[in-house]
Amino acid sequence: MRKILAPVLVGLGAFLVVAAVLAQTWAPGQLERTPLDTDNTTYLSGTASVAGGEDLSLQESPALAFSVSRVDPDASDDDVVAWNTSLCVVRDQGGIDGCVDADDAQGRLISAETEAFATDRRTGLTVPNGDYVPAGTPQQKGLQNKWPFGAEKKTYPVWDGMVGATVDATYEGTEKIDGLETYRYRTDASADGVEVITGTTGSYLQTTDYNIEPRTGAIIKQVVHQERVADGVGKILDLDLGFTDDQVQTNVDDAGSNISSLRLIETVVPVVGYAAGVAALVLGFLLLLLRRRGPQAA
Repeated sequence: MRKILAPVLVGLGAFLVVAAVLAQTWAPGQLERTPLDTDNTTYLSGTASVAGGEDLSLQESPALAFSVSRVDPDASDDDVVAWNTSLCVVRDQGGIDGCVDADDAQGRLISAETEAFATDRRTGLTVPNGDYVPAGTPQQKGLQNKWPFGAEKKTYPVWDGMVGATVDATYEGTEKIDGLETYRYRTDASADGVEVITGTTGSYLQTTDYNIEPRTGAIIKQVVHQERVADGVGKILDLDLGFTDDQVQTNVDDAGSNISSLRLIETVVPVVGYAAGVAALVLGFLLLLLRRRGPQAA
């Protein structure tokens, strides 16, 4: 029995130690990457005051927004992920549950836009377009739709399409959402002489508050206030939107699951692997030693 048990323990111990080393060194680089099968729709709600009527006065109504983030796996690779995104803002009227066309009979469409860009799968930062997005696509910079894995309590650059540049997302503190600790960041963006609607220039202002789960870099909650003023006309848009309660809960649940998976591989496996592996190796070598010394003693 000892003849069989000793090499089994040595082999098992070696396996566990190697698994622990891989979990510490190799696994994080493989796990902490944006999945290539990402295809998410994020739901927001709030209010929108939009200029209308003969006097172009602001008319307030409940609003919904649908933000779609979809990865193009064929254009992505091990290090870079190619994104196709869209954002649709509509008046919440008539039991609407998705975007509508510009010729919607009830005139519920407020805005719709699409973007293509590429980001680093680990840091979330935009990379040069290269062959990742269609030729002629405007180059963007900074963070787009997530923070880096292992987000820090510092300022990050976030892309703002209206400004046409990055704006600072400053760290504001921590906040627990349904027991999940998040880091709060805020951006304050503004610009003059930009196209606020097609063919019309004016000024733009937007404040965005983000709640980020730092381990995964996921956006758990987001609240946006935006104003647009057209030259010679006045304010044409006053918008307040935020993730719906259901969306926030979904994000919390997903983040909790992802954190558990990362903790299992990157923390539990190394601890168990080293502890059990070393113990098995020591016991196995002791049995081998005793087996060799037995015949000598005889």
